[in-house]
Amino acid sequence: MDTVTIVLMGAVTFALRVCFFGPLGPERLPGGVERALPYVMPAVLMAIIVPSVVLAKSPGGSLGPLSPYLIGALVGFAVGVFKKDNFFLVFASSVAAFAVAKILL
Repeated sequence: MDTVTIVLMGAVTFALRVCFFGPLGPERLPGGVERALPYVMPAVLMAIIVPSVVLAKSPGGSLGPLSPYLIGALVGFAVGVFKKDNFFLVFASSVAAFAVAKILL
């Protein structure tokens, strides 16, 4: 049943995209939209991640600054500042910092 649900969800998503974007010819997007496109994915990712990081509970059960989620996010951000083009290093350092903070806290 799970496989059928996943296949149907994929078919509906594909059909909706084809309905909206399929009939369009080789038209170009406006310049402002094209310049904004590189920022869409990071903005959506931040909108998903920030609430879960900021509202994560600390090991004591209350909202606090020593949340493993926050520590992992900050380490990932710090590594990403210096290694912008190395996604796997940023991801691995963030996950490692989260794991270490989870164990130590």
